Amino acid sequence: MTRKIIFFSLLTLGLQVHVGAQEQGEQDEVNVDLLQDVSSEFKEKFFNALTEKAKENHNKAINILLECEELEPNAAIIQFELAKNYEAISAFAKAEQSLLRAIEIDGKREWVLDKLYDVYDKQQKFDEGLEILEELTQINPIYEELLPYQYYRTQQYKKCVDIIDKLDKRLGTDKRRTFLQSQAKKQLGIAEDLNEDITGALARIQNDDKDEQAYIELIYYYSKKKDQENTLKYAELLDKNVPDSDKAHLALYKIYLDAGRLRKGIRSMKKVFKSTQFDDETKVRVLNDFITTSTHDDELMDDVKDAIDVFSDYVENPEAFTALGAYYLEKKNDPSAALAFYEKGLEINDQDFDLIKKAALLSIDVKDYSKAHDILEKALSYFPAQPLFYLLDGVALNYLDKPDDAIERLESGMTYLLDEIQLERDIYQQLAISYDKKGNATQALKMRSKAQELSKKL
Repeated sequence: MTRKIIFFSLLTLGLQVHVGAQEQGEQDEVNVDLLQDVSSEFKEKFFNALTEKAKENHNKAINILLECEELEPNAAIIQFELAKNYEAISAFAKAEQSLLRAIEIDGKREWVLDKLYDVYDKQQKFDEGLEILEELTQINPIYEELLPYQYYRTQQYKKCVDIIDKLDKRLGTDKRRTFLQSQAKKQLGIAEDLNEDITGALARIQNDDKDEQAYIELIYYYSKKKDQENTLKYAELLDKNVPDSDKAHLALYKIYLDAGRLRKGIRSMKKVFKSTQFDDETKVRVLNDFITTSTHDDELMDDVKDAIDVFSDYVENPEAFTALGAYYLEKKNDPSAALAFYEKGLEINDQDFDLIKKAALLSIDVKDYSKAHDILEKALSYFPAQPLFYLLDGVALNYLDKPDDAIERLESGMTYLLDEIQLERDIYQQLAISYDKKGNATQALKMRSKAQELSKKL
């Protein structure tokens, strides 16, 4: 069992909080007792899905789990495993949906709620996360230690102060909580001052309705108060009265998306992407926010595609193209488009290990083995001791019907293995395929025998 560490980045505090939660083996181990009353076909598919997940082939794992779902639609364990795989590929909305389905089937289990809390956290759905966290505290009081940070994130500063007092009495003082409490008390004072600040900014706009900074301050003040109506009002007024300002759209895109006004949100995003007033980091953040938290109607896909094309024209950032690849792969089920974005990312940084792996695996999945070989051949010049790349190139070369080259690659990769049993087994399996292609049945059988022996150790 592994100890799970929950990380909260409290950007407004300029500090990172690390809080240890309970050991939760349920998240990483499968209770075989849950599989006693299901068919052999279900069990085989289920454990195949676990194998693919262990290999980080999350898309394959998801497809197999969906087949399991057809066989056993009321198996909560399938929904939980789907959620973990969706989370791994940043398909957080789908992970959330699967977890809610698991709760519907099997009730509010601690490990399911804990995972749902994580998924909400990654979507920055702090209010929903707080609701789940409060339920978790009723199951296990250790979660109460996370409440101060969640109250702070949801701007419930009084509750933050009060729960810290309670925790200090029970657990003793903690310097991180003490600091957080001081910041919460400061925010309580700031909230009282906001009305005065708002009055001042409104007066400046009354004197000059083109005062860009006054609008920006009002947008900030009203958003701090969670007054969405006035936040939207003054963002739109800034756009109307100071049309050359792009800063309004940094607020408007999010407001529109949250309100379900997607077409307007996409229009504002495009203005952010084209603007010279924002750096690439800001534009990438906007794109990631859009991709990970939004769902889109088919009728809007032309608008979405146009916005992404604009982004591609104005931003050169490999992380962004990785996110775009994930978007097309998971939300649009378009692996060819995803691969094109991964390749764009590699054009910017051809030494990005994670991007190389994604591009190579996807090239193999779409049966573009020549492309996979080209990607991996170049990657090995940068990562000559990475056995995974030797394995993947061996796979590509086998599909290209180049068994001699595949054997050379695979045997080279074997020399870099460091107690990696699963990877070693996979290499032997590919070597068996290579020898089959050469018509050497004896060597092929020998390789398969070694692979089978290694499988017993997994």
